[in-house]
Amino acid sequence: MDASHTAPSRGDLSRQPWWRSAASTWAATMAGIVAIGLGSAALLEAQGSEMVSSGVRFATLAATVAWAAFGLFGLVAPQAAWQPAAAYCALVFGGAGLAEALARAGMPGWATAGLLVQVGAALASAWWTWRAFRSGPRFRAAATWLTATVGAAAVVWFLVRHDRTVAATGLAGITAMAVGCMAGLWALRAALSGATGITGIARTVLDEAVRMRVAVALLVLLVVMVPTLPLLLDHSERLAYRVQFFLSWALGGSGFILALLTIFLACGSVCGDIDSNRIHMTLSKPVSRLEYLGGKWLGIAAFNLFMVALAGAGTYTFVKVLAATQASDGDDRAMVDRQVLTARAEIQPAHEKPEEFDGAIAAALAQLERDEPDAFRRNPAGVRSRIRQEYMWIWHTVTPDTVSTYVFQGLPAEPVGLQLQLKPRVNNVEVDLADVRFVLWINDRPWPVKDGVHVEQTLPSLAVTTLDIPADVVGDTGTLKLTVANRNLVPAGETQPTAIQFAPGDGMKVLHRVGGFDANYVRCLVVVWVKLAMVAAAAVAASTFLGFPTAILLSLAVYFAALGSGFLRDALAEYNVVADTALGSVLTRLSEAARLAGSLRLYEAGRMLLGFVTDGVLWMVPAFSDYDTVAKLAAGIAITPTTVLSCLLKLGVLYPALIGLLGWVGFERRDLVRSSS
Repeated sequence: MDASHTAPSRGDLSRQPWWRSAASTWAATMAGIVAIGLGSAALLEAQGSEMVSSGVRFATLAATVAWAAFGLFGLVAPQAAWQPAAAYCALVFGGAGLAEALARAGMPGWATAGLLVQVGAALASAWWTWRAFRSGPRFRAAATWLTATVGAAAVVWFLVRHDRTVAATGLAGITAMAVGCMAGLWALRAALSGATGITGIARTVLDEAVRMRVAVALLVLLVVMVPTLPLLLDHSERLAYRVQFFLSWALGGSGFILALLTIFLACGSVCGDIDSNRIHMTLSKPVSRLEYLGGKWLGIAAFNLFMVALAGAGTYTFVKVLAATQASDGDDRAMVDRQVLTARAEIQPAHEKPEEFDGAIAAALAQLERDEPDAFRRNPAGVRSRIRQEYMWIWHTVTPDTVSTYVFQGLPAEPVGLQLQLKPRVNNVEVDLADVRFVLWINDRPWPVKDGVHVEQTLPSLAVTTLDIPADVVGDTGTLKLTVANRNLVPAGETQPTAIQFAPGDGMKVLHRVGGFDANYVRCLVVVWVKLAMVAAAAVAASTFLGFPTAILLSLAVYFAALGSGFLRDALAEYNVVADTALGSVLTRLSEAARLAGSLRLYEAGRMLLGFVTDGVLWMVPAFSDYDTVAKLAAGIAITPTTVLSCLLKLGVLYPALIGLLGWVGFERRDLVRSSS
């Protein structure tokens, strides 16, 4: 670069012909170094001079780093760029050379000392960049990130050369995700650089995300967790289980960390504006309070969209790397490819004679209503659910003296990857871990048959087993009829064989492939982001009328209630009363509470009235458990577009709109002169 000129301001760069000439010269020189160096190395390797070729490649790498450093430090002081660039290169290459010399000395512990020197050189080079850019604070963070990335790459190279592949993989993943995080935030901020007030407010949220200590700590945790989690798995475990575990914990953990980050960022952003009186300056512009809240939500939703994509990209990469490693055996490899990294539709069994089954349940309910009218009237919905569940368990139990039949309907004419998934258990407390023995018929034909013999199935109790079924057993009707006969032996201390149970829901199902893993994975990420968008709406709304600590607590309560909504729904079911209309349900509960109070059964009367509260909670709190797509993805179950659309409309549109409306009403009435603390 021309040493006779001083560094121009950013606004003058486009008008300075010397800058254009210097930038072109620098770029052309960089291209020449890379092209000539790598081309010469390729020619030498083609002529058999591999050692000289390696030397040329190393020299090319060193020259590239040195010339890049010269251009980097030229942003601050073009007339003296060689001084900080030379110091930087001395730290990088001197540290690398000393580390390599220590590692190759062959003395005990010196390889570790070399690694420490290499790490120290990387940190020192980043520190030197930060110090050298004192006069250029606008570029300080970006330049330091760039040099820190080069230092991390040098450490990874050192680890690879000295057979520390596991540590190198983890550090490379952390570095890639960290660089992606910073580059993505920069691109996202540029995308929100519009002139409208909403985009301006959204852009400030991104700035707050990299300044807030809690947010930065959670970001670091996320960036470190995803690449290191697969390295902590037990490599003696079957590969399919490791892939499933990593998928579940990486995506589930990322969703949890991002939910916490969303809550702290949203509450800290709104409450911070109010406490510091920045909100008066913001609202003095042509920005309404509704636009202010919309901008906060938009910024957090956009930030979450990027972070979900980043965590998803990292998880996907390591899933593919993990799945490509050696499996335990052929069955393990088949399980990875056909049961985990796939998308299968599941079909639950239906009763062979549904009219008789429903009639038996109706008769049992009628008999119970005659025998125990008070219990039935007090909680008819709970009684109906309990009786039906009992009959479902009876139907899914194969006793030694019976043969049970299960019908699977809705299969395509030629299903792809047809499978029968079973999770049997023996119905005896003393022998829960015993093997389960039974034989199967498919569409009234013995299956499987080997050498003319009907093969008996012997499976471990409470273990999930998947059996491949030939596609030609499904007729044009799309129906598969499965018949199970109990062949359990008489266990010690018993007088008859034990029954076999298939738990309703997950004990028995038929699956067939309907898509690939990649599309299923993208749909899972969309659902994760939609849930975070709803959490962001709840946190922004809570911050409009509460102080920072209280808003955090309320937002966390909403989030955990949504996570445990399925359990909460089951736990509170005994307080629910079902009638033909909502008014009828209210009147029934009130009359029952009055009857109990008249009998001086005050505790039970209070529990009955508590049902109003539980009904309200179940109605207000969204059910994240209804969209547990991470568990489906890890199990290789297809996440349908209908599920994604339902989640988007309910958790991404309806709930945020209602919550945002409540927050806006409270925000309009709030006196912003007073602190929120």
